[in-house]
Amino acid sequence: MYYPFETQATPLTNVRRERTLPAPGEVLVRVGEQVEPTQVVARVNQPSDFRILPVARLLGVPASRIRRYKRINLGDEVRRGQVIAVRRGLITHSVKSPIDGVMTASGGGRILIEARPTLFELRAYISGTVSNVLENHGVVIETAGAVIQGVWGAGGESFGVLKCMVNSPDKPLRAKAVDPSCHGTILVGGASLNETALKRAQELQVRGIVIGGLPSELVSQVEQLPFPVIVTEGIGTVPMSMPIFRLLATNDGREASISGRVQPRWGVVRPEIVIPLPAETIPPTQTQPGTPLTVGARVRVVRAPRMGAVGTVRALPAHARRVETGAMVRGAEVDLGQGAPIFIPLANLEVLR
Repeated sequence: MYYPFETQATPLTNVRRERTLPAPGEVLVRVGEQVEPTQVVARVNQPSDFRILPVARLLGVPASRIRRYKRINLGDEVRRGQVIAVRRGLITHSVKSPIDGVMTASGGGRILIEARPTLFELRAYISGTVSNVLENHGVVIETAGAVIQGVWGAGGESFGVLKCMVNSPDKPLRAKAVDPSCHGTILVGGASLNETALKRAQELQVRGIVIGGLPSELVSQVEQLPFPVIVTEGIGTVPMSMPIFRLLATNDGREASISGRVQPRWGVVRPEIVIPLPAETIPPTQTQPGTPLTVGARVRVVRAPRMGAVGTVRALPAHARRVETGAMVRGAEVDLGQGAPIFIPLANLEVLR
């Protein structure tokens, strides 16, 4: 049995997202409460920067004598550049605070200055219902909707209206199509985009971009953008797979949440688009995650020469076959809608569910 990687492209499913604080804090919502994507559901004051200043050494005096030279006391606020200790003589020696903060401790000839705590606000990310409260740590939010996972992403989280910019998954996102009507929306392109289109999108303050392929020379630039970008197929000029494109195009004009976060190991996180949908009943999942590849499974090719093609497994040959490179590999016969099924190595396939 072969257990392939899986990418979710589901028109309607139960979406459950756990939202947690980086440290214990205050949860602001209750179980059963309806929340919106930008709503703050929990918050915590996080410790900020601090500095330990060796005042005695810097002034050239014994540690036991620095009290007479200090200009601040415990609990006093200080500003960056403010003189906090001084010793006058033929040569004046002074110590200045390197940060804005508060003096919180003193001893051994040293002074501790801590910056003010920063308030971290945790937002809901998706619209839905709070199904569980994780005491002092966060919440679980559930909704019905479509979910699409990407293979690469950058940026944080965002929320906006989907705006399909192309009429075919093999069309690039062109700069001339990015006009003022794109302000505040999530742009959906096809096979690729260029630097001009990226700059235009940033000027118009779009909320995100979903694209099939991304030129490798733009990766570093995309990582610096103030909005998330999701690549559904891979690096390069790659047409968006038809099932994903159809799903996005069908929901053109709907509000969606988008996350460019990627975590490759230890609790894998994939970039995603979540589109909340009105639904009273959720259809049962056809296949469970982590199941072996079977005949009838919908798969996507993840490597050249047919990268991005989507089809159905028609057979799983019991023996390895020789491929163009000369290697003997296990594979599957996949119907790509181009006549007879094509033998594709298992390592080049992933399940699209």
